[in-house]
Amino acid sequence: MKKLSMLLFVVTCLLISTNTAFAHTHLNGSNPEDGATVTESIDTIQLYFDTVIEDNASLQIENSEGEVVEASDITVKEDELIATFSEPIANGNYTVSWEIIGVDGHIMQESYGFEVNVPEEEVEEDTAEIAPTTENEEPTVEEDETTPSNETADETESNSNGLLIGIILVAIVAIIAIILLKRKK
Repeated sequence: MKKLSMLLFVVTCLLISTNTAFAHTHLNGSNPEDGATVTESIDTIQLYFDTVIEDNASLQIENSEGEVVEASDITVKEDELIATFSEPIANGNYTVSWEIIGVDGHIMQESYGFEVNVPEEEVEEDTAEIAPTTENEEPTVEEDETTPSNETADETESNSNGLLIGIILVAIVAIIAIILLKRKK
């Protein structure tokens, strides 16, 4: 009986420590990706995480001189952190630093780099896309709207299922341990 109780205790500890180790939220992907050279003008940076993140997430982008490039809007949509800039990001090397609070309450922070190398012709085309206006008209700007595929939804669901299964297993082991300890008395 003592051996069985000890075995249940060890199994419970292993299950609890396994769930804790995998509970942190990590970066699943980004657009642009780490180390990428972007050859088309961009005005949005998107980060994809493996779990839902808190709304108070932050993102900062710096150029190679250490100057901060201010985002006009930073949005959190469940497991995505999106920074939008009022103008396309200029050619150069950039470092993206982010800080989030994951679903488990832990603060996670990291950074990665990418390069923007848009040919001069495309930069000129972007400025030419703004249509001439008259006094009463609002300027119209053509936008290139691309929606990256988001394959993290299935992974988030499977991570949640794994956590739920782990919690159920721990509860079952705890109930068995309590029953065995009561029988012993």
